[in-house]
Amino acid sequence: MGQHLTLDELQTLLQGSLPSLRTREVARHLSTGCTQCRSTLATEREPSATAQSTWDLVWDTAAKKNRSYVRHLQREAVRARKIAALLQQGGGLHAVCTEANISLRGLGMYQALLERSHAVRHDDLKEMIHLARAAVEVARRLDPKVYDQSLLADLQARAWGELANAYRASDDLDEAEKAFGMAFEFLLEGTNNLHLKARINSLYASFLGTRRKFELAFTALDVVHSIYLELGDRHLAGSTLLTKAIYIHYSGQPDQAIDINEMGRTLIEVRREPDLALKAILNQLWFLVACGRFRDAKRELLRNRAALEKMEGRVSAIKLRWLQGQIFAGLEEWMSAEFALIEVKDGFEKLELGLAAALASLELALVWMRQNRLEETEGLVQDTFQVFRSLKLHREAIGAMQILNEARERKMMTVTLLDSVVKYLHRAQHDPEIPFIPQWV
Repeated sequence: MGQHLTLDELQTLLQGSLPSLRTREVARHLSTGCTQCRSTLATEREPSATAQSTWDLVWDTAAKKNRSYVRHLQREAVRARKIAALLQQGGGLHAVCTEANISLRGLGMYQALLERSHAVRHDDLKEMIHLARAAVEVARRLDPKVYDQSLLADLQARAWGELANAYRASDDLDEAEKAFGMAFEFLLEGTNNLHLKARINSLYASFLGTRRKFELAFTALDVVHSIYLELGDRHLAGSTLLTKAIYIHYSGQPDQAIDINEMGRTLIEVRREPDLALKAILNQLWFLVACGRFRDAKRELLRNRAALEKMEGRVSAIKLRWLQGQIFAGLEEWMSAEFALIEVKDGFEKLELGLAAALASLELALVWMRQNRLEETEGLVQDTFQVFRSLKLHREAIGAMQILNEARERKMMTVTLLDSVVKYLHRAQHDPEIPFIPQWV
């Protein structure tokens, strides 16, 4: 058996099943700082780098410690899996600590909390925050006699970063800003772990994008991109460019978004993250439609339709159909556009996605109006106005709909006005501070 650590051996080591003789050999070899083994260790991260693995942070230190420290990490890895399984069963953290009699302490608890916090991000934002906040407390109480101070700073930086992201996802942006402040403060005191630095800057870019501070978000993503290139991870560098393309689109520059998205697509590894590759294709279609390049969008859609239809989830299927409807409308294929948009409108209504259904309704109204079906158009605009009134939208969006509805009542509604309202409402979803300027002719 060679000196170098294989990925299978790393997983066995973390499970506590590697023979003691080989464990001693591995610990001794890691202490040499072998670059090949560091690369192996770096691959043992969560898919898509969605959450920086705790073990990435501790293994560099493990390479400099003795066998007892390696065994400690083995035990904590086993403990993390046990706690993660209990959290997944339901009942929450309270049940784990009371019914399973597990203390809210230790590296294994810390990792399990962050893993579970990330796992529930689409289903339970309150729980996401609760678990991330608990991880911050666990990180604060980790034993400085066991872990170096700089490593403890890394672990706290990561926990604060994940908590900040949980606040951002819950639209509590003031608390998110405070938490990011703590994350960066600890990051400066840490080991200068590049993966951690990339993770926190990536999360911060999402926060800046939510704040509509797009230029600052671009800067943060450029930092992340350069870090991943430095680490030799072209896939994550490409993933970062895909995120940047989205924010460039949100800032009103879909033509530039197309170029950046295409650069990202050339870097990502489809086998490593198939869903990301599909998302990149879908985003490219949105950007092309936003630029009015409907023929290019149709060609791209036909080329990738079979793959896109494999995307999971009813919402994804409806959004793909929405794209088709917009492309048909842009190419003046009115009947196909009408059928598609009716399906989209009904689909979003069944899922109780009111804003999306209302936007699809206005696009359908525009298709009818371009065919001089004025009575049907006016009826749909009136119904959609009532839906918008029931939604909690910002003042400018409501104002745009009021202008459109008043024009309808006075028989002054034009194709140009309706088109300008539709385009504004799409843009305002991502940048509500932009003003609405009605166009009549």
